[in-house]
Amino acid sequence: MPIYFAYGRLMNPKTMASRCPHAKALGPASMDGYRFIVTSEGVPSMVKAPGKRVHGVLWDCRIGEVAIVDGAEALFRKGLDKVFLPVRSDGQNKSAIMYMSRTVRTGKPHVKAWEGVLEAAEHWDFPETYREELRQWDLR
Repeated sequence: MPIYFAYGRLMNPKTMASRCPHAKALGPASMDGYRFIVTSEGVPSMVKAPGKRVHGVLWDCRIGEVAIVDGAEALFRKGLDKVFLPVRSDGQNKSAIMYMSRTVRTGKPHVKAWEGVLEAAEHWDFPETYREELRQWDLR
């Protein structure tokens, strides 16, 4: 089954369950060498940044659910790429599907794209420094 790396609203178990009820959480994961941003379109993304890390959640999705995730991301798609990159989980590298913006311009989070992000970071017990980084985006 495909593995999806969520680092925005689909990290939230309630949001993911409403979209992909058969997806199974594999737990927290991270991307080294990237930092979290909110693009000028208001959607979460990440950009290369040596020494930084983006935290997220790995989901084991059914094949048919990948199309649902594609659709959820397409709601805000304005220059997003679907990519397969290695993420770190439980001390291992795993290849995962994720979505990244082509723009690096930053802006304020769009209400729908931001919904549940902070709650998910708390739920998955991300490091406090990372949660604070996310809260700073929330204040924009």
